[in-house]
Amino acid sequence: MSQPGFHQTPHSQAGPPASTPAGVDCRVLFAQRPASQAWEVVTLPTVPPLLVWTWYKPVQTPSAIMLQIPPTGTPLPDGLTLRLMLQMLGIDPAAVSMCSLFGFWFSGDGGASPHFDQVVSGPVAGGDPNLVIHVDVVQVPGRAVAAAGPPQPMDEQTREIFKSFERDWKTTHNAERLLVGLHKQLNDMQIRLTTMNRDLTPEESHYADRSDHDDWRDARRWLRDASNRLSKCIKELVAGETTYVGKRKWFEQIYEEQVKPQIPFAGMEEARREFEYYRRTIQNLCDRMQAVSHHAQQEGAQRAQVVLSRIAVKVASKRAKGR
Repeated sequence: MSQPGFHQTPHSQAGPPASTPAGVDCRVLFAQRPASQAWEVVTLPTVPPLLVWTWYKPVQTPSAIMLQIPPTGTPLPDGLTLRLMLQMLGIDPAAVSMCSLFGFWFSGDGGASPHFDQVVSGPVAGGDPNLVIHVDVVQVPGRAVAAAGPPQPMDEQTREIFKSFERDWKTTHNAERLLVGLHKQLNDMQIRLTTMNRDLTPEESHYADRSDHDDWRDARRWLRDASNRLSKCIKELVAGETTYVGKRKWFEQIYEEQVKPQIPFAGMEEARREFEYYRRTIQNLCDRMQAVSHHAQQEGAQRAQVVLSRIAVKVASKRAKGR
């Protein structure tokens, strides 16, 4: 995928995307839309109008829309949220399974995630510039494969078991995709903490006072602690991927061969409990990874940056006086 740029005018559009027609599922329209071949420039009807680079169905994430806000230096419209951006793009937030907001991954929760309603302030300098929206996949009408025979009658208990399978599998699948983003997020954070955990430069050390030196020693201790937590969490994720690789294939086989076509089978209740346990395991791992990432940012990177910024002000002041 090439770097976005306005020179790709053949793939741009002057106005906002057409709104979703009444009664039409936006997921169906997304499934019918061809993948982008280059970045497209879309104008969102904000005040003032906002141009965004848009790539539908990237090769690496064919169920997603990738957005970038061009670095024009112009402030973003007041009150702009991800929910508003999605609606302007014709995407119902309820149809979004998960998002990455400038590197921060979160589950869509059926459109109920509070992150949809936070004001978008733009990417941090040097950070991930992308907004990635994963849309729930549906079959396009008319392309469904015909069943091999008439459906077999099922009692209420069996139907409820199949519903439970579907809920757990969909939630697990979304959580697994979320883990991929969180894994990258933790690796990037660990690199950042390692880079920040350094000795002061001779100039910084010279102009920092005793309090600054004490605070920096404490900050480096917090950086090491946060880095150790990240390392343990990443190892836990890798170990989990290795442990469950065989089980994951069995789950997928059961879903494709029995659950999806709604074919009752022996041991359904035991398999359902296995699905539920796996779903809870993956969700708990996501929660722990998000908590560790938040701790590393708040208690590691931010604490260290406060001390370094304070010292940098003193260095700049001394330089100015020495001119």
